[in-house]
Amino acid sequence: MKRHLRSFVKNDDQEDLHRFRTGVKKLRALLILGDSAAEDVTLEKRFKPVRKIFKHAGEIRNAYINQELGRAVGENTDFIREQQQIMKTTTWAFNADKDQHSAWLRKTRRKLLKQIRPISKHHLSLYYRQQLEIIATTINPPRFNEELHTCRKQLKVLLYNYPLAGPELDLPFNESYLDQVQAAIGDWHDNELAIALISTTADLRNSKETLKGLKKQAAVLKKQLTRLTRNFRAQASSSAAI
Repeated sequence: MKRHLRSFVKNDDQEDLHRFRTGVKKLRALLILGDSAAEDVTLEKRFKPVRKIFKHAGEIRNAYINQELGRAVGENTDFIREQQQIMKTTTWAFNADKDQHSAWLRKTRRKLLKQIRPISKHHLSLYYRQQLEIIATTINPPRFNEELHTCRKQLKVLLYNYPLAGPELDLPFNESYLDQVQAAIGDWHDNELAIALISTTADLRNSKETLKGLKKQAAVLKKQLTRLTRNFRAQASSSAAI
């Protein structure tokens, strides 16, 4: 995470920012799992300074994704130029805080190392089984609201921890299928955010075609996700990749 953060500040490479944020998500997923086995929620609380960096970086990342979505469905509109300006401004502010970010990462690492504890095999299997059941109840059939985005977060916690937890689980877990599901939800959610943003902040006269294209794409993504999540329980607990 520190390496990618330093590289982004130096080169403004979006891939470095993406990898930093992915690192934050993976570590947070481990802390969520750790807290689920403890009496008190302490690990996630210790992680709050890093989540502040993550949120600030997310403003840059969202502007970048909005530009890419805009280009995919339209031409160089006011919406895209607006997002370019947001990305430029937020990147400057983010990079100006680089020393503070480094200090937060160092301090958080030291605190977490003192508090992380082992998790039993029994708890791992119980946690995965319960989470999959909660997700299945919400996602089959999918309801296209914020609950669906929450399902993606829950899936990512399971997927990010699976390289460590997988060998200890006493239940089948179709990693390939569940990764496809979370990615499909992510595509739908990014598209919905872009529609909401362009509908409220952009000059609709100059961005009409972009908005039309995004709404058309939304219908396609919903159909794909509905098809993908049929028989979710059976596919999620299958050991065979689809």
